[in-house]
Amino acid sequence: MNVLGIDFTFFRVSDMQKSIAFYRDVLGIPLACLVHEGTWAEFEINPGTLVLGQGYDFTSPGGGTVALAVEDAKATVQELEQAGIHIHAPLGESAVCFWAIVADPDGNHVIVHQRKDKTVG
Repeated sequence: MNVLGIDFTFFRVSDMQKSIAFYRDVLGIPLACLVHEGTWAEFEINPGTLVLGQGYDFTSPGGGTVALAVEDAKATVQELEQAGIHIHAPLGESAVCFWAIVADPDGNHVIVHQRKDKTVG
């Protein structure tokens, strides 16, 4: 087997419109498409895709985590706090990155992540 990369990250959600609003309006990720009668939403985040699905039983709500690369983790956390988003884990620092954790409306963890070397992926 030769794994080439990650095609998409999937989160099962309970309320598609509420989840779309979180990712599109709060996090600012453009909605690429909404298909299958509104039960499958895709957000293009190069080099991958974040997929939200409502009614799919191959995973459960609140069971996923995705790390989103940002230019400035501290500024992003401040923006999220100003938008009323609860910061699950406050801004932290490791030898290679800065990070914080928020949750989407279903409890899926979203890591706000900034590598110190400015790389992504």
